[in-house]
Amino acid sequence: MFTGLADVFTPDSGPLAYRAIRLSSSGGVEGIEHITAHHDEEAMALTSRMANGYGVDLWERSRFLESFPSLSVRAPGARA
Repeated sequence: MFTGLADVFTPDSGPLAYRAIRLSSSGGVEGIEHITAHHDEEAMALTSRMANGYGVDLWERSRFLESFPSLSVRAPGARA
């Protein structure tokens, strides 16, 4: 009788709602990119390559994950 309801409450294994927020020179928001990823590590790897002249912040819904500085100010050997 209730077996069909189990699927309704099963967590979705699809992509999460990640957003990469590109920062401007004044520290404001230059733009927002939606990131398709299945877990935090995948989203961070994709976002780290997007850092513009002023950096990018990664969010999953209202959860802050990481801030990636400008590619021009990263130390040699830093994670990209």
